[in-house]
Amino acid sequence: MFWGFCEALDLVEEYKKILPKDTPLPDTLDILLFGSGDPRHILATAATLWRNPQVKVNFYIVEGCIELIARHMLLVAIALEDPEHLSIRGKTHLFMDLFGNSLIRPYSTAYLNSKAKVLTNIVTDPEYAERYSPIFNYEALKYKERDQLEDVFRFWTNAREHVFNISRYWEDRTRTQLGVRYDHRNGAFDWDLQMRLRENGAKQICPQEYKHWRETGIAFTFPEYEQSDPNKTFAVGLVRKGKTFHHRGSVGDNSTGPFISFGQRCPEERLTRSKHGVNDFRSTDITERNIMQIMYEIKERQAYQFDPKDIHQYGPHKLDTGKNLNKHEARSEVLEAARYDGPMIGCENLKIFFLSVEDVLRVQVDVKYAGKFDAVFVASNYFRLLKPGFRANWKPDCLLCFETRQLTTFSKDEIAEHNEAIKTFAKHEVLQPVTNFAINKNYSVHFYKQVRSE
Repeated sequence: MFWGFCEALDLVEEYKKILPKDTPLPDTLDILLFGSGDPRHILATAATLWRNPQVKVNFYIVEGCIELIARHMLLVAIALEDPEHLSIRGKTHLFMDLFGNSLIRPYSTAYLNSKAKVLTNIVTDPEYAERYSPIFNYEALKYKERDQLEDVFRFWTNAREHVFNISRYWEDRTRTQLGVRYDHRNGAFDWDLQMRLRENGAKQICPQEYKHWRETGIAFTFPEYEQSDPNKTFAVGLVRKGKTFHHRGSVGDNSTGPFISFGQRCPEERLTRSKHGVNDFRSTDITERNIMQIMYEIKERQAYQFDPKDIHQYGPHKLDTGKNLNKHEARSEVLEAARYDGPMIGCENLKIFFLSVEDVLRVQVDVKYAGKFDAVFVASNYFRLLKPGFRANWKPDCLLCFETRQLTTFSKDEIAEHNEAIKTFAKHEVLQPVTNFAINKNYSVHFYKQVRSE
């Protein structure tokens, strides 16, 4: 929940790989994201759509709770923010803060407070939505779900009653999980990193950033910032009682972290260099570089030229932030240095359709989706929800992307068991592997394509 366990995929480029040589892309690509947890695939795909202006891409998002839909909207909105309000670097750090940190900067709180009001207007006023965010389509949401979205956005605004003491929830949950090992938690954190994450292939994550995240819930730190305010986008199960809200506390992943989505690989191999197990760049620094590229290419519609001065380099350094200030309080004053209510920047050949939470099961068998999707991404924790009739919704040459548990803290046996379940499902559905399993390599995603029936 809140983030995925595989790298961000450009799904247009992945779809190209299964086409016969010299076969052009179709005019429209319909892509289903089945529990992706975050919009990483949407943003990675949107960043390169300028290379294929003739192709219209429709993303269909189905998630298990309404708060994740709200986060999708927020994080995409950051990428499409008016450049007069936010620079490329500003978008990058704002995105990282709200995406992966339990405590965020006061500036991020101010943005969230302002943008929540805009997002409320988007889901409650169709005319406003058409003017300011034509990229979003929420017609499949039930009216009660739109009301729930409105409540989520209201909770994100600053008010004394909107309390979300995530620091306490995070500590309580860690104590419960570790039990008697809590007093020796640094050793437990190091074991999870070295013997699980790094052993499984997530080698870019540095010890100091991982341990800091496990201790505080703050993944991405920079010396010029101090995270101090609760990130209310991590609240789920929100129920409004008058002016106050009840919620389920902290329920997202707190063992793997948000480092996988953007922080493992990049085109510049020198950024992933390591000496005696010490990385030159943190996963945080790689995340900064990759998100900056996405923000740049969405805005400029041209290739990003990497400049080492654009990103930080704190491979072996420990940046200890986010442990003081008002982390146990709810900020009630209005912090709006600017209003972020302008139209989102244009992305004419991209549309995002938000499906009902109830469609988690129904989308697989609903006749209105029969033969609909050119590509389907299935998150690892949603795989068990797949039904035998799901293939009725795939087009003849559909690309199937199954997220594995490779880049997680799962044991090797658990990872192998999940991979075997994917292969069994693929065999039952007569899918042809695109991933080359003959190579002795571990994959965070297994790719298959449907075999066209004669």
